Amino acid sequence: MVYGTGMCGSCRVTVGGETKFACVDGPEFDAHQVDFNELMQRLRIYLNQERVALERYAAMTCRCREAEGEHE
Repeated sequence: MVYGTGMCGSCRVTVGGETKFACVDGPEFDAHQVDFNELMQRLRIYLNQERVALERYAAMTCRCREAEGEHE
């Protein structure tokens, strides 16, 4: 398990020109020093994969609810 150790890098953020990890160095930072442009770019990297996963989950959930209705 790498959560909370900074190893996965998913919480990486540039603060005052230095790389920080929210799970280790934060989660509180001076917002005036956070590079939000970089942060927002990083958060969009997996947007398409997240959308596909959400659509698959929604489709699965709908089928499960339909199946439950058949047994009532």
